[in-house]
Amino acid sequence: MNKSRTNTSSHPFVNLIFVLAVGIAATGAVKHVLYRNEQIQTVRKIELTEKNISSIMQDEIPGVQAEISRQLVRYDIREKLRKNGSELREYPPGFPEVIRVKPQADPEKFVSP
Repeated sequence: MNKSRTNTSSHPFVNLIFVLAVGIAATGAVKHVLYRNEQIQTVRKIELTEKNISSIMQDEIPGVQAEISRQLVRYDIREKLRKNGSELREYPPGFPEVIRVKPQADPEKFVSP
């Protein structure tokens, strides 16, 4: 009867394997938490960047586009050209000049002797 109490029920090797398994599981859990935190921080940075981009799109770009549109008004450009003494003249809308570019000769074909 006392013999079963004095004998250990498991071998020390089994205990060592169990401790190693718990250590591996704990290390995996810690690594998982660290990787997940990095993912969350990356998502937050992306959201902040997207928010900044949308803010710029709403605030600054329409102002720049309005300035460009203001400067490209046809009548204002004509008036500026007259003030600056430019030689550019207005052509009628149905008077486009078609310019055809001839292909250049290949310099490799003309080899001097």
